[in-house]
Amino acid sequence: MVETDYVDITPASIDPLGPGNKKPMYVFQETEWRQIRENPGQLTREGLQKKIELWTNSNNKHVAAKYRTMLAQCEKVAVSGKTTDGRVIYSRSKTGTPNWVEEDKPTLNVHHEQKPIKKN
Repeated sequence: MVETDYVDITPASIDPLGPGNKKPMYVFQETEWRQIRENPGQLTREGLQKKIELWTNSNNKHVAAKYRTMLAQCEKVAVSGKTTDGRVIYSRSKTGTPNWVEEDKPTLNVHHEQKPIKKN
């Protein structure tokens, strides 16, 4: 038996290659294990999904895998919800108030530029 100094806790459900293929192994440090299990940032399910989206777009496969693992295994996910103005809550403070919420959806204001008046 070969001894190792790491534990691969990455669930098979985050396998980017699809079922039946050998999944890449992500090795998490002890601080990452604690983050995966304890959710110190009080992320909601939507917050975890947003983190996955952001880190996947950055091509950082390791951090994206950490958040996918957290989504699959963390039992301490903060309560989901929306603010009174309809924005999705991504994380909460320890008291339960929203910490990180969906950005305001910008409205497109089109202003027509007036042509300068020619003076004679």
